[in-house]
Amino acid sequence: MIEASVACQPPAKPTGETLLDGYLRADSGYDEMCSAPGVLRPHWRDLMQSLEELGGRELERRHTEVQRLLQADGVTYTTFDDPRGSHRHWLVDPIPLLMTGEEWETLAAGLAQRSRLLNALLADLYSQRLSIRQGWLPPELIYAHPGFLPPCHQSLPAGCRWLIFHGVDLARGPDGVIQVQGDRAQSPSGAGYTLENRIILARAMPMLYRDAPLRRLASFLETERTTLAGLARHNPDNPHVALLTPGPNNPAYFEHAYLANYLSLSLVEGEDLVVRDGRVWLKTLGGLRPVDVMLRRVTDSLCDPLELRGNSLLGVPGLLQAVRGGHVALANALGCGIIENPGLAAFLPLLCRQLLGEDLQLLAPPTWWCGDPTSRSHVLANLERLIVRSILPNGPHWEGTQISQTARARLADRIKATPHLFIGQEPLSPSAAPVLEEGRLVARPVTLRGFVVAENDGYRVMPGGLARVSTGLDTLQDALRKGGISKDWWVLAPTPQRHVSLLRQSYGPVVVTRDGSDLPSRVADNLYWMGRYVERLDNTARLLREAFGRLLEWEQDNTDERCLDDLLDALEIPVPPVAESPRARFFALRQELLNLITDPDHPDGLQGMFNDLLRTGRAVRNHLGDDGWRLLNQLQQRIQEPPQGLGARQARELLEEDLMVTAAFCGLNNETMPHHQGWLFLDIGRYLERALRTLDLFKLAFITARNPGLPLWEVVLTITDNLTAYRRRYRSALHPTAIIDLLLFDEGNPRAVGYQLRRLQRNIGRLRQPGNSSYRSAEERLILEAITRLQLADIEALATLSHDSTASSAELTLLLDDIHAPLSQLSDALTHSHFSHAEVPRQLITMQP
Repeated sequence: MIEASVACQPPAKPTGETLLDGYLRADSGYDEMCSAPGVLRPHWRDLMQSLEELGGRELERRHTEVQRLLQADGVTYTTFDDPRGSHRHWLVDPIPLLMTGEEWETLAAGLAQRSRLLNALLADLYSQRLSIRQGWLPPELIYAHPGFLPPCHQSLPAGCRWLIFHGVDLARGPDGVIQVQGDRAQSPSGAGYTLENRIILARAMPMLYRDAPLRRLASFLETERTTLAGLARHNPDNPHVALLTPGPNNPAYFEHAYLANYLSLSLVEGEDLVVRDGRVWLKTLGGLRPVDVMLRRVTDSLCDPLELRGNSLLGVPGLLQAVRGGHVALANALGCGIIENPGLAAFLPLLCRQLLGEDLQLLAPPTWWCGDPTSRSHVLANLERLIVRSILPNGPHWEGTQISQTARARLADRIKATPHLFIGQEPLSPSAAPVLEEGRLVARPVTLRGFVVAENDGYRVMPGGLARVSTGLDTLQDALRKGGISKDWWVLAPTPQRHVSLLRQSYGPVVVTRDGSDLPSRVADNLYWMGRYVERLDNTARLLREAFGRLLEWEQDNTDERCLDDLLDALEIPVPPVAESPRARFFALRQELLNLITDPDHPDGLQGMFNDLLRTGRAVRNHLGDDGWRLLNQLQQRIQEPPQGLGARQARELLEEDLMVTAAFCGLNNETMPHHQGWLFLDIGRYLERALRTLDLFKLAFITARNPGLPLWEVVLTITDNLTAYRRRYRSALHPTAIIDLLLFDEGNPRAVGYQLRRLQRNIGRLRQPGNSSYRSAEERLILEAITRLQLADIEALATLSHDSTASSAELTLLLDDIHAPLSQLSDALTHSHFSHAEVPRQLITMQP
């Protein structure tokens, strides 16, 4: 209903300009803020007065702060249409979308009714199917839809609810009435983004949000957490609840990690879980841990490759059987995807009367299912103005006004061939809402997504939701598919509401744990590889920094540049052929080095290495501190978005700063992560990679160098950041024996192989070993072998390197190879012992304890 209007009377400004100057509401359609040009709706008046007091410039500054905070927190949304699978920055408009409390109560009642109706429909479709047998629903509409899963027939124990969490897409039509655009039950994303929008905007505009009379969101999420815990049939006093995610490549993975952290859930992937004796278990370092409830974000058909889609790598074989046995509860139940069928819109009013005995409160735009001959005739006769949709998941749609007559003819033929797969709908022009652009407000179309969660015997609706707007350059559908701009949806209250947090004091008993044995094996695996990738990135950046430094010295002083060839070998890029002139060679070398920074497709470039680091970092996001995560996002912006037109000097300065951020990231992880099982794997990964890289550097400098001697030795000390330590200790010219002692044998030097091996031995000894064997594990034996070989080295034989002794070079080569060999096997040993749960018995190898 369109409300009474109040003339906009913003406070006067020195310039005579207001935010509403130039705001053009649509000639047709509904404007959320204004009922007529320059006339505000009553519930917008207080907000606009506060915004006018801030002014356009200050609002733009706050808007910039919002985007900075979002980037610092790593809020992203992946889009499948991007060939690189890029994680786009989440965009939030600082102007909220307002709704009165009275209108909200009506909308909430309609949303709750819709959830009750669809839950009843699911219970019927997977049991007696009265809706089909009584003719309320055509069988073709259900059985032809991939969301209907016959294996889920009677899969829930009696009395269990099918629909726990429900997302509903909404839009307000030109008449001011909110209509339903679709339902989301398999993985309804958006609730986490909604909460993040509210938190970020409250940080950027604290006074506005502190005094605003809006309803808070946290109580809804508290209800969700309570409901999930109440689904457990085993261990009801302290259930293990997990969030099942497809993984970091999913578009909404940020939200999965965010909600798991906020609701105190275990974030798991399909490979983390296994079904044994009818129960679902989480594979952890300490063994198998039972899972009682799962909030799933994986599509129905992908959840169980044993009974559903056999080629799925995201699910858990045997999950459906565990559900049938009542040993694990899912939110939502498998098979809920059928209610996302857009063809149901034509039949829901009848179904609501038959299943609930009520009239449907929230309607969709007029819908005709083409499987009915009368409806099909109507759609075919009005193709030029209707929207035609496929009922299949992610199916295409056609706007009659946007396609040619030839295309409409082809569409008519498709409808006639398989009429039951199509519907026709009246087009709906969504309402417009104000968006801040360059300090001014402009009207953009907006759609909403509301969220409903089961509570006791009914449903509770989130007071607000996710609002999305178009950029104005794409159609609304394109904007939603690509991510678009989001808004905070305010539901107004009579007075400001008290802030509610899920962090409350617990008065019940708690089991104190410190060793981290409940860490999922996949998380430990990703922490280990994150350690390796960050050290690999650091090593490459150090090599590049030194290469650019030598290149600049050659350009300025015409010094000997031959050690650049050895640095290129260390970077594993081909050495350019000898050029016609020194200047041509300079540019060839510079371009090869710059490619490692700027080329995202370079196999050995920084961007590719960082992508590996970021992939593992996202997989363990909930195990990193907030400051560490912000540093990782800062590093991402620096590495993946290098400045245009980089020269050698600018590249060297960029690498210097990258190394500082990398060091800060590693330091924060060391200082903020508890030094238990997860941190041990992270540290093992770092120092194993460092040891291997240091050995490679030694071999290059003393064995395989194209241009051996003092310049290259100095390069080695500089790369390892030990040149100052060497000079302070020896105060003399470079000598290979002293370098070898400093970087190979010195167990007090973190850059020395001896220190790295000792640290690896200590951390590996602290790992929780599977089984109770009194013998050393494979990884313990390997690190002991490397340390023993180093300690038994003939130092006197190595001391003759300065005399170019062939024997001493052979001795050093043998030593480096003997240390490298067991270290190169260490990764596989760790994987076998800690990151995989093999079904076959492990072969018992008799070794000395």
